[in-house]
Amino acid sequence: TAVQIAESVAGRRRIVRHVGSAHDQAELGLLIDEAHRLLADDQQGTLDLGITPAVPSAVLIPPAAPTGLFAGTDSASARSLVPRPRVVKTSSALLYEVLAGVYAGLGFDVVADEVFRDLVIARVVEPTSLLDVDRVLAEMGRVSASLSTRKRTLRRAHAGAYRDQVATACFRHAVAGSDVSLVLYDVTTLYFEAEKEDDLRKVGYSKERRVDPQIVVGLLVDRRGF
Repeated sequence: TAVQIAESVAGRRRIVRHVGSAHDQAELGLLIDEAHRLLADDQQGTLDLGITPAVPSAVLIPPAAPTGLFAGTDSASARSLVPRPRVVKTSSALLYEVLAGVYAGLGFDVVADEVFRDLVIARVVEPTSLLDVDRVLAEMGRVSASLSTRKRTLRRAHAGAYRDQVATACFRHAVAGSDVSLVLYDVTTLYFEAEKEDDLRKVGYSKERRVDPQIVVGLLVDRRGF
């Protein structure tokens, strides 16, 4: 909108001065005030242009009140009540639970020894050393027994005939699920880098022509591969 000062001479309008162009109501009001100032004269009254300048106005919107569980607290304190989530640790607890369920389902819990069960599960997950069982069980969210306890468990497994109890449980599971009219059997040897023999490890014939103490491992499976 253009604001101009004009005069009428002999019925014709002549623009005396161009005050400016307004792009909104606020600028229009300022330009009209400037035109009034230019037209002001001590010798004559104020020229009435017949236009009432619009007073610019703005609606002041207060800041929105914080929304949350706790009313009356600012956003900074509200954020401090709920810290940023962070990962403390991860573990494969589900893997342990599944293997423990299979262990019990096969009837191996007839050996009432939790440390032995954890050693078996750790060996299935990763065949590592007895010393490294701590790490394998920790990755599954378990706290391993001490190294001395694990060593005593192995001696207890040998003295308590755990092998016979597990073998009996395997046979019962195989008979309950299918027949054992056809079985497959194979043997192999595992040697130990030990200097002396004991009740379990003996020096004997070795396919690898070694003279270290060794054990004989047999594998017996039914027609389903169990």
